[in-house]
Amino acid sequence: MAKNPVRQHWVPQFYLRQFIAPDSRPRSEQVWIIHREAGEPRRTNIKNIAVEKHLYSPKRPDGSRDPALEAKLCDLEGTLATLWPQLATDFVDLSSTSIRGIIALFLSVQFLRHPERRDSTLETRKRILEMVEKEHVKSQGLPDIQRVQIGQQTYAVNASDWHNFLSGGDESSVDSWRKMIERDAMRYAQMLLTKRWSIVYTKDPLFVTSDYPLYVVQPNLKRFQVGGKDAMIQFPISPTRILCLDDLQEPENQYYSATESNADFYNLMTWVNTESFLISSRNPDEVMAGIYRVGQERTPNG
Repeated sequence: MAKNPVRQHWVPQFYLRQFIAPDSRPRSEQVWIIHREAGEPRRTNIKNIAVEKHLYSPKRPDGSRDPALEAKLCDLEGTLATLWPQLATDFVDLSSTSIRGIIALFLSVQFLRHPERRDSTLETRKRILEMVEKEHVKSQGLPDIQRVQIGQQTYAVNASDWHNFLSGGDESSVDSWRKMIERDAMRYAQMLLTKRWSIVYTKDPLFVTSDYPLYVVQPNLKRFQVGGKDAMIQFPISPTRILCLDDLQEPENQYYSATESNADFYNLMTWVNTESFLISSRNPDEVMAGIYRVGQERTPNG
């Protein structure tokens, strides 16, 4: 794989290959997808999923693209690609320090590299500008406060660097997001390593994934709050495996067999946390029928 391709994926293709439809021709590598908001189920090549041009390759002053971050992501994916087939179909030792470490790093990067994190960074910049310029700007155009509160987060406001913040534009925030991927990857991986790990498995290929495969389950937390108190996290590994991370006082590193009804519930969680597309090895009509059924069963008076 080229180290700086134009089309760059935030959900790796080695991972999506686990969800290829059984009757897909070998070279076409097709999966089923259905959009969360609109559209009929259709099949498409995995190369067309979760992709943007130059997503991780910022433009240099001379107009060329910096390949450093994309190359690091490719190297990490190459390491995981050798482990994933076994993780996807077998019963690997989840207590292995080396296995847990590399998976935790991969999941951490998956969380940080998603374009929603970029968009969140841009939204934060916008809100900082709105709050400071509306109420806290001196006559010379400099802010007269040192920090602003947005939700539960506090952001420093540096008056001496304010003009650079203004002139940097959105691209400076996008660049900050790219740097955050590298800066915070190990910190989030350590958060994940403190969790209780288990895998739910099925005999038949029942689980689905999405373009936002790592998510928090609790309705009182946003799907990306992996650092939330007692956050329960899920990540579909393959059509027969789903990784669960939590803080329950139960045995660690276990495998739990799931019924088809259980699988429908896990698919419901994946569906409601989808950013755009649900991705499946089987026809989404079948998947959605199971999701609808379990949703009705769990809805009062449903």
